[in-house]
Amino acid sequence: MNCTEEQLKRDRSAGIKEPSIPNVYLPAMWPVEMHALALDWFKAWRKRRLYRRLLLLSDRQLRLRDLSRPLLLAKASTPLRQIVQEQRNGRARR
Repeated sequence: MNCTEEQLKRDRSAGIKEPSIPNVYLPAMWPVEMHALALDWFKAWRKRRLYRRLLLLSDRQLRLRDLSRPLLLAKASTPLRQIVQEQRNGRARR
């Protein structure tokens, strides 16, 4: 059901200032907050996966990249919730 000019005129004559809500509401996109949440979790997962992939390198390769295995182990075992929270805190500081 579209909000046409006729409906607006009828509503205005009846004293209604806003257009009537259609019986079926089909939003064009999902809520922005939900999108941001899903994106935060995906970024955190991708970041942790990167650390786990770096752990597959040899110690020599890690030294060439100025990385240490204990630091990577700590970062790779960090819970996703904590990574997401760190990302949000970093965004809030900006």
